[in-house]
Amino acid sequence: MSRRAAKRVAARSDSAPARDFRIARFSLGPEEFAVISLPMPDSAALSSLSSSEREVAALALAGRSNRSIAEQRGTSPRTIANQIQSIYRKLGVGSRTELAARVSGGSNPVR
Repeated sequence: MSRRAAKRVAARSDSAPARDFRIARFSLGPEEFAVISLPMPDSAALSSLSSSEREVAALALAGRSNRSIAEQRGTSPRTIANQIQSIYRKLGVGSRTELAARVSGGSNPVR
C-alpha cells in the first residue's frame, strides 16, 4: 500500500485526524504488508477534566459561544474562555475542532 493510499484510508477514519496516523511496513517472503495505526480517544484524559469543564466542553462542542455558555452557567465569558483554555491544555488540543476529534472519537458526545 502506498503512503498516499494509507493517507486516504486514515483520512476516512472517524477516530482521528489523518495527521495522527502511523504506518509500519514489512515483508514476508515476496509479499509486502502495511499496518496503519490510528490513536483512540484517551478516556484517562477526559477523566482529568472537572465536571464543570466537561459541561463547558459539551456546550462548546454543541456550537455554543463563550457568551452563550456564560449566560447559561451564570458566569462571565472570560471565565468560560479560561475554562476552555484549561480544557485545551489538559487534553493537548488547540481548537474546538481538535477538541471534538479528541473527545468524541468521531461520534460520541462529551459526558
